[in-house]
Amino acid sequence: MSEITRDRPAGGGRSLAVCAFITVALLGGCGGRPSYKPADPKAFDSAPAEAKALWDGGQAALQTNGVVAAYLQFRLLRGQSGLSPEQISSVDAECRKINETLAAASLKGDQAAKDALQEIRSSARTRAR
Repeated sequence: MSEITRDRPAGGGRSLAVCAFITVALLGGCGGRPSYKPADPKAFDSAPAEAKALWDGGQAALQTNGVVAAYLQFRLLRGQSGLSPEQISSVDAECRKINETLAAASLKGDQAAKDALQEIRSSARTRAR
């Protein structure tokens, strides 16, 4: 009787894990129900001070390529109670845009994007504990 063996390329499991993470990140956004509308830049103009500060801080971080800081600001904001549907949609859109940008750059071999995704993932695990 012959034996059937399956050869796996080195690191195959790791590649699958990376692909799975990117898929989850793209589909998950910041949490809650998905939204596919672009962010409304005026969504937080009349928001309470704390929510507006988090939104403005995330936007400022994006302007300086601080994508991890921006993502974390938006995650904090997404956890705020009393957000309007438009505000939730805008936060989710910004998180999704960050995820998509980092995932695309990561797939092209951008080490900084890979590191940023890892940092975001690590922060999500820390919050879940």
